[in-house]
Amino acid sequence: MSKKTIQAIISWCAALAIALLGANLVAFGYRSGAGSIQRTNAYSTSIRTPNSIIVRGAEGYGINAVDENGYLNDSTLPLKEHYILLMGSSHAEGLQVMQGNTMTSVLNRMLDPNERTVYNIGTAGQTFPLIAEGFRAAVEEFPNAEGVMMEISQLDFSDADFDRMMDQAVFSPESTGPALEQSLGFARRLRNNILGLLPVISQMRQQIDSINFSMSDAFGIAAFLKRNQQPIAASETAAPDAAAQSGGSTYAERIGQVLAMLRGEFDKPIIILYHSGVTLLPDGQLQIDRDMRYYDDFKTACERNGIVFLDVGDAFLRAYEADHSLPYGFQNTTMPSGHLNTLGHKIVAEEFYKAWMQIQDKENN
Repeated sequence: MSKKTIQAIISWCAALAIALLGANLVAFGYRSGAGSIQRTNAYSTSIRTPNSIIVRGAEGYGINAVDENGYLNDSTLPLKEHYILLMGSSHAEGLQVMQGNTMTSVLNRMLDPNERTVYNIGTAGQTFPLIAEGFRAAVEEFPNAEGVMMEISQLDFSDADFDRMMDQAVFSPESTGPALEQSLGFARRLRNNILGLLPVISQMRQQIDSINFSMSDAFGIAAFLKRNQQPIAASETAAPDAAAQSGGSTYAERIGQVLAMLRGEFDKPIIILYHSGVTLLPDGQLQIDRDMRYYDDFKTACERNGIVFLDVGDAFLRAYEADHSLPYGFQNTTMPSGHLNTLGHKIVAEEFYKAWMQIQDKENN
C-alpha cells in the first residue's frame, strides 16, 4: 500500500472521527441521557438511571433531572413528610417539556412553593393496567404517601389487562433506585456510562428503530380521513355486552373489582384523571375523543369505591374556546397529537389541584 493511500485513509478516518464528535456534541443538546435500569418486584419494570439528566428534543424540548430513586423529580426542594404520589405514563413523566413546566412542578408550586408536596413516579408506557398491577408495590415503597393521583389516557382494557391488574406485584427493597444502582453489574454500568458520554449512539438507534416502510399513512391520508370523519354518537360506541368479556364478566364488573382492590390496599384519597385525545374538526371546532364505550362504567366504579374521577376534557375545550390553544403537540411536531405540551400540563395540574382542595375542604369540615 502506497504512502499516499495510507495518508488518504488516515484523513478519512480523522474526518469521520471529527464528524462523529461534532454529531455527539450536538446530540447532548438534542437527545441525551444514561438510559434505564430494568427491575422486578416493584411498581414499574424499569427506572431511569438515578441522579442523571435527560434531554429530549424530538418532540417539544425538555431538560429533566432524575432523582436518586430513578424518577423524574426536581430535588432542589425538600420533600414534604407526607406527600402525594403521582402515578402515570410518559405524559406524567413529562420529558417533552422543561421540568419546571411539568404537571408535577406546576402542581407543587400551587400546593406549596417551598416544598415538594407531589412526588412523581410517572413512567413511560405505564398505562392504567400497569399502574394497577404495581399499585401495592408503589405504596409499599413510599409508605408516607397521604394520597395518590393517577394520570391515564385510555379506558379500553383487554381480558389479559384485567388479569394482570389483579395479580399485584410484590415489592422488594432490592428494587429501589439506590439498591439497583449499587448492584449494577460491570456491563450494565459500562453501557449506561457510554450512553451518557456518547448520546449520538442513542440517537442513531432511535432513527433506525423509527424506520417504517409501510404506506399506511402515506401522504397524510389517514390524518385527512380522521379530520373529516363525523363524530361518533355515544350510542354507537356503547359498552360491549357480557358475551364480549371472558367468563361472562362485564367490563363494569371487572373494573369494579380492580378499583375495589386498590381501595382495599390504600385507604387515603385516590384521584384518577382521564385525558383523552382531541381532534380538530373541519369546521374549526375541537372534539374531545372520550371513549364512551367504557366511560360511564369506569366513572361509576370510581364513585362506588370512593375514588375521585376527573375528566379534563371540558378544561381542554375551555382553553381552546378562549384562544384556540391546544393541549397536545409542539412546534416541531403535529398539532394536536402526541404528548401533553406545556399548556396541557398546566391544565392537568389545575384540575388535580381543584380536586385535592375539595378533598382537603371535606376533611376539614
